[in-house]
Amino acid sequence: MEQFAVLFRGAVIGTLHGQIVEDFCGGDFVPVAGCDAIRGTIADASRALANHGFLPPETGVTGGVSVEGSEASVIALAAAQELANHLELRDARGRLLHTDWINIFGGRTPDDPISVMATLRHAPSATPASIPERDIEDSGGDSPAG
Repeated sequence: MEQFAVLFRGAVIGTLHGQIVEDFCGGDFVPVAGCDAIRGTIADASRALANHGFLPPETGVTGGVSVEGSEASVIALAAAQELANHLELRDARGRLLHTDWINIFGGRTPDDPISVMATLRHAPSATPASIPERDIEDSGGDSPAG
């Protein structure tokens, strides 16, 4: 298990205790005091995800607990997406991990654990890729069978 720092808008909000497997990183999140400002957004989005797809009451709408619940779910998930756009992950040495996305969820109750998942992408190369020279007539494909 490795330890990573999870940051929101540049401030540490907690640590991730997990591991990287291929291009995926996930594990248990341990919040610090800085997480208090976003804990409600995480919990609301987690509730919305947990309720998504359940059958509504007779007067409700498909995809939501009720009309009000469905609207609240849309708002909660949009707020969580905005929050996720400002998350970053750093390794134990403080180096930024290049991620495609980071998702933080859980905390629906005080004893509900919080988890973090992220997909990693490779760091950009400092060496440009070489492009083979081709004739303007050459499409780059194989020659037609004769």
